[in-house]
Amino acid sequence: MKLALPLKKRQSILNLFKFLNRNHASNADQEMDATTYLMKSPANRTRLLKAMNDIEAGNNIFPRDLADL
Repeated sequence: MKLALPLKKRQSILNLFKFLNRNHASNADQEMDATTYLMKSPANRTRLLKAMNDIEAGNNIFPRDLADL
């Protein structure tokens, strides 16, 4: 489907999509870099894997009210 928009509006929308796509990729890369860095240490790796298993199993989860933070 084609939208009948003026050229400036079409370009603005395309620029927004490009920005969002680039920003999303950057965040994903940063998250992967942090995870990779933390997984390099055996002690960190053990703690992270245990925390992930606890979350999946519903163990050691303590709800917090944002107002208390």
